[in-house]
Amino acid sequence: MRTMKPQSSRFTVPSWLKWTFIIAGVLLLLSGALVVWMYVSINKDLHAGEDAARKMALNRTEIATVEEVSIYHGKSRVHIVKGKNQDGKDGLVFIDLSKNEILNEQMNLEMITESKLRQSWRADCQNCTFKNIQLGYEEENPVYEITYVDTQNRYVFDYFNLNGERFDQRFAFKQN
Repeated sequence: MRTMKPQSSRFTVPSWLKWTFIIAGVLLLLSGALVVWMYVSINKDLHAGEDAARKMALNRTEIATVEEVSIYHGKSRVHIVKGKNQDGKDGLVFIDLSKNEILNEQMNLEMITESKLRQSWRADCQNCTFKNIQLGYEEENPVYEITYVDTQNRYVFDYFNLNGERFDQRFAFKQN
């Protein structure tokens, strides 16, 4: 009688290797779930209050349609609602939701566009690296905030009135 030798399969894997892959897969799955949860949570906090600011602007100001809601983090958190009134004229409303008050309302305002302000800034600071431009609210005034890196490698926050005139505030931070 001939005894058969057990044949090994090409797909037989040592049990320690199998468990290593299972544990690594579970850890990868859990870390992926944690990243997704953190992203959703942070994004929700980032846009908190936008609906309330939109409703307040529509109910308590001349704004009839809202185009954009942004948030400026200065001395306090200020929601900036950009929209149009019944006549189609542009308007801005600056709202502090923590105090439930409208800080400033700018309707039918002659304001410089972001692109023109950037061109004007570029003429003054030719070798600077532009980062960002946004609406803000400093010292109870609506302003533009331009962020850039200057020729001395400082990270700079420069402020301009809505008509394009330089505002008397500027912050420069040395980068390490």
